[in-house]
Amino acid sequence: MHLEQTLHQMRTMRLATMATCLEQRLKNGDHRDLSHEEFISLLVEDEFASRKHRRLSRMIGKANFKPQQACVENIHYDVSRGFAKKDIMQLTSKTWIDNCQHLIITGPTGTGKTYIAEAIGLYACKMGYPARKIRYTRLFEEIQAAKGTGVYLNYLRKLQNIKVLIIDDFAMQPVTPDQLCDLMEIIEERDQLGPVIITTQYPPSKWHSLFDDPTIADAICDRLIPVAIKLNLKGKSLRGKKEKIDK
Repeated sequence: MHLEQTLHQMRTMRLATMATCLEQRLKNGDHRDLSHEEFISLLVEDEFASRKHRRLSRMIGKANFKPQQACVENIHYDVSRGFAKKDIMQLTSKTWIDNCQHLIITGPTGTGKTYIAEAIGLYACKMGYPARKIRYTRLFEEIQAAKGTGVYLNYLRKLQNIKVLIIDDFAMQPVTPDQLCDLMEIIEERDQLGPVIITTQYPPSKWHSLFDDPTIADAICDRLIPVAIKLNLKGKSLRGKKEKIDK
């Protein structure tokens, strides 16, 4: 009865994993050769690991990555692609995220820009940083919807809470002056809060000419380009290949 009461109390305190593991470990006799302190440490580790896994699952679920989950380990390295393993490995540390150093990935269609961005975003999640990928056009649709329902400020706060924001297919379609202002506001609001990952077919040298308002274009380029890490992907399209490489 004492054990049943303990298990009930643990579950009431939302220590369900610890309760389950306690019951299972006692049944398996895991406690016999351990001190009380060692056995308690095992149960705490069970609960800690479970909560960490659940948190990671929630972050990945909110990140809007493709179902196949791109990962750094499956990135294909070849000199013809325009980058080396060391270029990606620098993005598996916390330094660039903590320093809010943006990442710009350019290259022709099909060369793996989105895959690499998602792989880096997933790695950020594994390090405990929330990430989210959003297509350039979808971003403005969400902004319009948020303004239309009166929750735009709340929407901005949610974007601020995303440590690594991935804007996919950047500048692939023309935007209105109002939309350009919205983009500027989002980039300004994220200043010193977290990095932005940009994927685009256009090299940064051409960004300014893609926007109608030169003043806002200057502001956007000045905030994103100078300190950004840049990957310029090359080579033929990888789409349609069956190998387990980024595409």
